[in-house]
Amino acid sequence: MINKSSLNTKNHFTAAEHFLKIFGIKEQNISFKHVSEIVRQFSKLPYENLSKILKLNKKWDDFPNRLPDEIISDYDQFRLGGTCFSLTFFLKTIMDYYGYTTNIIMADMKPGENSHCALILKHNSNKYLLDPGYLIHKPLLISKSPGNQNLSFIPVSLIYNEENDKYSLFTFQNKNLKLRYSFRNIPTSPETFLKFWNSSFHWRTMHGICLSKRDEIGFTYLHNHYLKREGKGIAFKGKFQDEISKVVNNIFKIPPGLVQKAEKALKDNLIYDKKLRYKVPKWVKL
Repeated sequence: MINKSSLNTKNHFTAAEHFLKIFGIKEQNISFKHVSEIVRQFSKLPYENLSKILKLNKKWDDFPNRLPDEIISDYDQFRLGGTCFSLTFFLKTIMDYYGYTTNIIMADMKPGENSHCALILKHNSNKYLLDPGYLIHKPLLISKSPGNQNLSFIPVSLIYNEENDKYSLFTFQNKNLKLRYSFRNIPTSPETFLKFWNSSFHWRTMHGICLSKRDEIGFTYLHNHYLKREGKGIAFKGKFQDEISKVVNNIFKIPPGLVQKAEKALKDNLIYDKKLRYKVPKWVKL
């Protein structure tokens, strides 16, 4: 189990340097353009829970958090990424490496309170939302004045609610706003962040295979045998019959064998969770 000292980003600067080398980021001058390039490249690391499922399977009696060195190594070898906790901490490590000021914040999503996390960047008297877990590939200006911001083909709106002092991120679906998550602009302590990270190993998000990626071309979301792809020249939404490992390999370039191992580990993990009296799907049998 990792502890608070493991969340000292200085201990992971070699991973930041590895990331910068892989993605060819040579710019050293602190600027909004520099941040934007880092975030754009970082969004190439997919959201995926395969790596989390596999590592939990090996360490049921521990909380096998994946730290930056492991994440960038797994991306280099297998094109893996991570979930919101591991990706957010890794991005913070890179920001700290350059001397930017960032804070981790927790956010509330449909599954529950504090079920998501992201970064707040302070730069030139402004604050920006950086969210690698939701694969936002541009810094979003945080302002109490309403306004839409474009993520390439995806318009988003970050709206402030004075009554509860929360910001809410919305995307547009058929010209309608769809709430994604809400947060307060209050830094989360390392202890609190680690507490939620540890508990996330037994959340609903670990009940199925889930991957997504978002870039300038489009958005892809896969959950078990459901697939959604949209963007420039892409339009698909529905179930597929092929093996999950084949589809994941075609879209995310992750080795099929790794996906198949994760599918088996997922079943084992759910049975173990049931023994420990965590909430699991009704179909899970001992």
